[in-house]
Amino acid sequence: SSGINAEYGQKSDDDGDYCGAKSTGAILLADVLPSFGIKAIAPLFINKIHYNVKVSAAILLSLASFLVVASVSDYSLIIIGVCLAALSSGIGEVTFLAMTSHFDKAVVTAWSSGTGFAGILGATVYLALSLVLTPSQSIYMMVIVPVAEMITYWVVLERPATFNERDIAHKPLLEEEENSEAIILTDEEEQRRPLLKLYNTAKELRYFMLSLFTVYVAEYLINQGTFEIIWFREMAWSAAVQYRVYQVVYQVGVTVSRSSASFYHFKHVHILSILQCVNLVYFVCEARYAFTPHISIIIILIFWEGLLGGGCYVNSFYAIYEQVPHHKREYALGLASVSDSCGIVLAGILATFLHNYICKFRAY
Repeated sequence: SSGINAEYGQKSDDDGDYCGAKSTGAILLADVLPSFGIKAIAPLFINKIHYNVKVSAAILLSLASFLVVASVSDYSLIIIGVCLAALSSGIGEVTFLAMTSHFDKAVVTAWSSGTGFAGILGATVYLALSLVLTPSQSIYMMVIVPVAEMITYWVVLERPATFNERDIAHKPLLEEEENSEAIILTDEEEQRRPLLKLYNTAKELRYFMLSLFTVYVAEYLINQGTFEIIWFREMAWSAAVQYRVYQVVYQVGVTVSRSSASFYHFKHVHILSILQCVNLVYFVCEARYAFTPHISIIIILIFWEGLLGGGCYVNSFYAIYEQVPHHKREYALGLASVSDSCGIVLAGILATFLHNYICKFRAY
């Protein structure tokens, strides 16, 4: 999505002043809303659908998105292709996160690390291909991604027998919730009252879901509301190059922290959310007053921002995996994934207002 931002949302004035452009929050919303819609309604029904169907849907949508974007030139049709990719992403994240409940907990870290590395690898591979091929040809070449996903799932993956198990009656998910006032549902009642099951589960996971929501609101407000404004005129790099550097550094930070849970598990994830909010305050002040003396400081802080966001993500899901009983783990992991998307959507809405506010009142 950083490539889309740079192409469509980052048209600056001739002097590099990005306050003459629209915030990339609008581009972010176009990319994330379909995914959020899927993840928001998925807990109501998706656990009734077999993994074979869900994975096949994600793969076919991904394949269709590449083919549509590569074969058309009309902007509205390209947006349709982007929406197909977002739908594939939403179905895929809910499905594969829930699937980790059937494997060893190390798979949670592997999943988180893979999603972080995908941001770097995807942009790098596309950039390399675009140096020798046309953009359309490059996207056609990326069809290998859903093909590889299909081969991995249908040929390489060893599916455990628990794939076909059904949930048993509702019990409190987390140990500390055993004395809570959650309504106890039998298996039959859960099937008839999915909204109440969703409410009970969300209530018991509220610590992790709120932490994920908060860290992603702050994180994407920084990325979409301030990055395109913060640039150093004395640098040889243009504003566009500086923006791309920010995005790469951020992705590296996310990847590093999402790979860390196997070595160290940080349990107090709310602290990471609070620190990310502190980051947001700093970046808003920097965008408005431009007081940071050198770009290296900004780069270090962006790397730190990525570490906080990725760390909150992987440690939250790792904790849910450890604390939730096996028979409820699949549903809980899928539901918790809604939190980050909800935060991104809110950030996309607020980013445009933040961008315009900073540009209107900035002190330089």
